[in-house]
Amino acid sequence: MNISRSTEIRVGLVSIVSIALLIGGIMLGKGLSLDPSKRTLKVRLATSGGVETGSPVVVNGVKRGIVSDVVNDNGAVLVHVSLSDASDVMSDAKAFVTILEITGGKKIEIIPGSSTQSLNPDAEIPGTVAADIGTLVTSLGEVSGNAINLVRRLDTISAGLTDLMRDGSFVNNVRTISSDGAVLMTDLRGWFQQNRTPLTASIRDLRDITSQLRESVNRNEPKVSQIIDRADKVLLSLEATLSKADGAIMGADTLIGRINGIVQDIKTNKSLLHALMYDDDIASKLDSTLMTLKKFLHDFNRSGVNVNVGIGHRP
Repeated sequence: MNISRSTEIRVGLVSIVSIALLIGGIMLGKGLSLDPSKRTLKVRLATSGGVETGSPVVVNGVKRGIVSDVVNDNGAVLVHVSLSDASDVMSDAKAFVTILEITGGKKIEIIPGSSTQSLNPDAEIPGTVAADIGTLVTSLGEVSGNAINLVRRLDTISAGLTDLMRDGSFVNNVRTISSDGAVLMTDLRGWFQQNRTPLTASIRDLRDITSQLRESVNRNEPKVSQIIDRADKVLLSLEATLSKADGAIMGADTLIGRINGIVQDIKTNKSLLHALMYDDDIASKLDSTLMTLKKFLHDFNRSGVNVNVGIGHRP
């Protein structure tokens, strides 16, 4: 009875140790850890890209944890990753889903960033999914139809070019054009050879003319500056003269206005000048008076004046 009890205890202990070893092996294989310093971060992806629970997570190529959860969230995918150390993951960190091995599998690559501010535990790391072999195969499948059409068009173009080359007139025209081009180049070369000396002399003359013009401008620049200064002074004097002329014209306008006012007053007022100029009766009397005075002066010059003066008695 004691022997069977001891056996049962041994079997139980072996079973417990085996289960513990099995759990420990699974945890080591999956990257699970009981380290209390591990930290869970959130990665936001447009699609999962093949990432699943247990996929490895690396920081700058060094494995630090695994994917603990992958869920759909608000039209995107929210991935929870468990890291053994996230002290160097900053607020500008980014994540990429890349291929793990050529045979399959995915991993999340975290770029910790260069900011001086640590990542907020509640913040989400933006992530993108890199193209893999499957995506490339899908893309090739999508463009295969266009590639077939392109090959067909190239075949049509090559057939057209072949037919064109078979046409003897086309080949002859091309040969003629080539020959004419060669003759033209030969003629141009000969012309340049014949006229090289005159062209060189012309270029030299142009250089001399340019140098002379530059020297003339430099030599006459002070005189031109003096002429411009004098012209400025003349313009200033002319401006002053014009200002005075404007003042004189304004004064003449004022004088003319005043004369017009006086003439208007003479025409409208009953003054002596108005009577002398516009009253016929006064003009007639004035003429008669002048005639009498003229006659008196004529008699005075001819006969003198007879003066009869009585003093001290009444006439």
